This record gives sequence, structure tokens and C-alpha cells, in this order.
Amino acid sequence: MNNLGKTKIFKGVQVSPGIAIGRVKIFLPGRFDAPKRHILNSEVEAEKERFKDAVSQVEAGLKALLNDIPQELKEHAAIFTAHLMMLRDNMIYDETLRIIETQKINAEWALSKVLDKIKNAFCKIKDDFIRERFSDVEGVIKRVYIGLHGIGKDDEKPLSTPSIIVANDLSPSDTIQFNPNIILGFVTEKGSRTSHTAIVARSLGIPAIVGVKGILKEVTDGDTIIVDGLCGEVLTTEDKVIIESYKEKQRDFRQYSSDIINTSHLPAITSDGIKVTIKANIEMVEETPTVLSYGAEGIGLLRTEFLYLSKKGLPEEEELFDTYIKIVKGVYPNPVTIRTLDIGGDKFVSSMPFCEEMNPALGLRAIRLCLKEPGLFKTQLRAILRASAYGNVRILFPLISGKTEIVKAKQAIDEVKEELLTQGMPFDEAIKIGIMIEVPTAVMMADALAKEVDFFSIGTNDLIQYSLAIDRVNERVAHLYEPLHPAIIRMLKQVIKAGHKADIEVGVCGEMAGEPIYIPVLIGLEVDELSMNAIMVPRIKKMIRGVSQSLCKGLVDDILQETTAISIRKRLIEFLRDNCPDEFSPEKGLYCELSTRVLM
Repeated sequence: MNNLGKTKIFKGVQVSPGIAIGRVKIFLPGRFDAPKRHILNSEVEAEKERFKDAVSQVEAGLKALLNDIPQELKEHAAIFTAHLMMLRDNMIYDETLRIIETQKINAEWALSKVLDKIKNAFCKIKDDFIRERFSDVEGVIKRVYIGLHGIGKDDEKPLSTPSIIVANDLSPSDTIQFNPNIILGFVTEKGSRTSHTAIVARSLGIPAIVGVKGILKEVTDGDTIIVDGLCGEVLTTEDKVIIESYKEKQRDFRQYSSDIINTSHLPAITSDGIKVTIKANIEMVEETPTVLSYGAEGIGLLRTEFLYLSKKGLPEEEELFDTYIKIVKGVYPNPVTIRTLDIGGDKFVSSMPFCEEMNPALGLRAIRLCLKEPGLFKTQLRAILRASAYGNVRILFPLISGKTEIVKAKQAIDEVKEELLTQGMPFDEAIKIGIMIEVPTAVMMADALAKEVDFFSIGTNDLIQYSLAIDRVNERVAHLYEPLHPAIIRMLKQVIKAGHKADIEVGVCGEMAGEPIYIPVLIGLEVDELSMNAIMVPRIKKMIRGVSQSLCKGLVDDILQETTAISIRKRLIEFLRDNCPDEFSPEKGLYCELSTRVLM
């Protein structure tokens, strides 16, 4: 926190761009403070019934909530369908009943024990998106706790005046019930780019900053607050000059946003005529409409884990097929790249018995798990192949580390194709197969692997983490996570060169693809495709149209001579300020990525 007279500045993580200026509304949902009470044998059945009644009450409430979700948030309705499933999941429902019976304690105490157990499991998860789903579980358990006390709903009154929400954290239940017409912005002490608050804020176009430590101790209801979702700063101030300067910045950003949305359906062609395909990453079928509305040219990464993590048992082939076909038809004739199940030691399914692993990120996950569980794998492949008969579908295998895995995975596809032919089920016999480049061995073997597949998709998140030996969720070393490390740039160059030599397309689907500051580097490396969060598509397309690939290639030639991330970043900053003034001009002050990013 910085103090400028009576103005205080707090730093956080910008998760949704924009400027919000308004009055604070503190949001403090009831805390889970479970009363602890031992019960007699004669009370066990009654206590179990009390718990069951509370669960039934919550189920009824969630079903009512599903019917009342505002139209602007309909795409997030699936999260509450998942909550309904969680209520009866054996990790919550069966385990709570078991603890009540075996430990002879009241339902609230048993429920708190279940929450602690699940929290410990989620803490081991390396994947940001999956780890953040703990807030969903916590929200479900909190609802049951409230039901046990006969409250039925949180005691917060709905907002009636435009406000900026400040909270420790916000669950899906919280965010989905806010009126989007009067919420100016979000500020939370916890959270990350993949938290539900961030996802909802981006969907609604509401400025949001998370990870603002200590903000609740510094503000009260009614304080004037400025949320700078471009720089990741929160200001508390009554200074009229400062407020007016941010109003001007707000007007500039709104004009800029209007301009890029109006041109979002134009192709991403550099000023010297090089076409780059821009696609979107999605999780659920409800996100499909945003893909086309933001100008994406298809889905570059459909993550399929949600279908496995949001229910008690494994999804059947028909359920997978129905979901895939809705997405495929929804973006037709644009392509859909479906990544096979990337789940395992760090992303658990309650119906599958996984062994606890010392380092789940390096354990039995993704393609390794699928090859070990052929029934699970083939069920998904059947659904994907069947969906391919209805549109342009590609298959993407995650965490490939060598040729043997590709050969085995392709054998599984061939076996499934034979089954479908025998059964008379249509599919695209020429369906394209790709792999994710996420580990150093895949980089080193890229020339050999390129001969086995139709395309590469570089997952920069894991590639950076594995290559630099950095655990991004470990606060002690997370600052060392550096996309511009010279070794990473050289790895990207090697993979792209190997792919093009084998005449296959190479795309990037990690966070680098959706970060504007890295676009000149990726364009200079001659990447063919970028896939990102849909909301970033208009801005990335505009950036590409404003740069020359030949100049970007010159930038890459220069930074490949550098040996530190600091020197690379300095060169990149100079390039952006000289060649992308609409995006990074200090005078306009629209974006602060250059000044706020720590040089390492």
C-alpha cells in the first residue's frame, strides 16, 4: 500500500480491465463457524436426518436460483447445476453422514471436518483453474450450514444503489445474485485470474482486481474508491483532481473498448499481410455464444475436465457426445479443438480411486492416465469422433512427452474408429490429431513428434513451469515465473521451426497468447494460431493488425541475443512504445502492463 496524502493506493491482480469509480459496499457473507457438540448414540439418526433435511432445502433453493439467474449471467448457470451434483457427492454427503455416525458429533462439526479435508486436497492441486474451484465446494457447504440453522439464505440485503463490492472473497453464489446493472466493480482480498469472480467480471465487462491484501481494514461502506483494472490498482480518495483524472481515463478506455468491439470481426492480419488465426479457450457449453460474439474464429482449446469434475460419477458416452455436439454446432463452420481428459493426481474425480502422490503435477495425469485407463479414454474418444460428423473437430492430446505416447494414443483412436464403423456410426475419418507441447522433452523431440501429428499447440503455462522448475502457486517462488526467460523464447522458436519444417500448424493456447505484451514476440516467432479467453480476442486482433511481422521478427532476432529476462523485457518495452502507441502509449495511460510488471 502507498500513501499519497489522504489518497491510499493498494496493489492487486487485474483480472478484468476497465476503470470503476464509486462508493464502497463491504460484502461479508456469514463465516463458517461450526458449533462443536458430541451427541449420544440415541441422537445419531436424528442428527443425520437434520443434515439430510438441510441438503434438501439447499437443493430446492439452488433450483429456484437457476430459474432466477439474470439473462446476462445465463452462461454461468452450469455452475449451479454442478453445485446440485456436489450436494450428493460422496465427498460431502456420504462423508458427513459417516462422520456423524462414527464420531458421534453434530452435523455442523462433521461438515466442517469435511470442508477441512477437501480444502487440504485442493491445496495440493497445481492447476489454477481447478484449484480455484474449492470456492465452489466451500459455497455449497456454507449453504448447507445455513440450512442447518434454519436461516435459508444469507442475511445480506440486495444492493439497490450503484456500488463497488469489496470482499474477502466471493463465491459463485454471491456473484451470480448481484444485479449486474448496479455493480460497478469488484475488489477482493483473495482470488486469482481463474477465480469465479474473475470469470464473471470478465463476462460482464466489470472492472475487477483480486488479491488486494488488507483492503478490508482500510475501507468502510460509503468510501469513494477507484478500481483501476488496467493497472491492478485500487485507490481510496476524496481528491477531486485525482477522481477527475480517472474519469478521463475511464472515458478513454470506454472509447477504446467500443472501437475494438466494432472491429472485432475483422481478420487478424499484420500490416505486412500475414494472417494469424485467433480462437478462444472455453470450459463449458454455455460459453459458446461468446466465442463468436467476440470475433474468435473457432475454439482452439475445449477443456473437458468440467464434465468429469462436476458430478458424482463418470460421464457416460451419450452425455459427452451431447455436450460436444452442442459446442460443435454452436460455432459451425468454425473448428473446435477438443483436448482429451487432462485429469489425474492433482485433479481428482470422486468416483475414481487415485493414490495420493507426493508431486501430482509430475504424476499420473493427462495422457498417462488415459493410456492406463483405456475404458475411460475410449469413451471420450468415441464421443469426440461421433461429434466430428457434425462439424469441424480436431483432437488434442495433453502432456505428451515422447513418441510412444502418441503412437499408443493414435492406436486407441484407430480401435475406436473400427468400432464405430462396425456399428454404422458416422465420424470424420480424416479428423486431425494434435499434441500439446508442455514439457521440455517434447520441445527437444519436436522434429520427431511433428511427423506423427497434424498440428502442435504450445501450452505455455506448464511449459514455463516445468522448464524453470517454478511452482506458480508457491508464493515464495511465483515471482520467478517468467515467460520472457531467454530459454523459453528459444524453446518456442525451436518448436515453431520444427512444426513448420514438417508443414504443420503451430499454435499457442497458454496465457501468453492472451497477454498483449507478448504478442509481438509470438508474431515474430511466426506462430500460426493464438487461442485465449474470448474477451481478449478483440484486443489481440487489433494489436496484430497494428504491427508488422517483419518488424516483430527483427525484435525476436534482437532478444534472442539477450541472456536475461530483464534485458529482453526492456527491448520489448521499447518496441511496444514505438510500434503500438494505441495500446501502450504512456500519454494515453490506457494500459499499465509495462510499468507494473516487475522486471526479473
